[in-house]
Amino acid sequence: MKKRLHNNGVFVCEFESTGDNMKDIALVDKLLEERGLKPPPATLERSIFNQANSFAGASADIFEKHLLNQPPNGAAVSPFVVNIAFAIELSLKTLSIQHGKQLRGHEIKRLFKKFPAPAKNEVEHHLRRLSTTSQWAAGTKTIEDIRVVIDEIDTAFEDWRYLHEDTTKPLTVTFRPTIFLSEVLHAACAENLLKNVTEPNRGS
Repeated sequence: MKKRLHNNGVFVCEFESTGDNMKDIALVDKLLEERGLKPPPATLERSIFNQANSFAGASADIFEKHLLNQPPNGAAVSPFVVNIAFAIELSLKTLSIQHGKQLRGHEIKRLFKKFPAPAKNEVEHHLRRLSTTSQWAAGTKTIEDIRVVIDEIDTAFEDWRYLHEDTTKPLTVTFRPTIFLSEVLHAACAENLLKNVTEPNRGS
């Protein structure tokens, strides 16, 4: 599928989409560089999104190396949760900024409650799309299913960082639905970032 690349609202060229938004974003940067064109300055949404990817990548490394195989390494649960919870938080903030609203705080439930309606619609769109194809969906199909995950990880970023201060507090994380939520949010954010350079009225 061919897409049209624009830089500051000006048509640059057509390119063959890879079908992967993150790969397309990297391809767009390369195409601009090859033509001596500078990509637009890093926006707040791009900066936060890049950071979200970094924490998501760290959580994926921990999960694959220490938690995916049996028996899992229990000592790796806390760093996995802290990294993926922060990645989810940053993805929520990215998507909200993409719809004109800047969110603050670490509590996932509160962030999602303040989410702009169009952002929630995009989450539902990617949820429906990925629920039948993702290896991480684990039966997560509806926005209510997502709310269950959000309830579980609401304060996880702080709870699991300071687990040593209160070892009696019951904490739970369900790996696959949590990873799936991160995947859905990532897809929504990446699609919007790509639209900014392939739809001139958005990127200008």
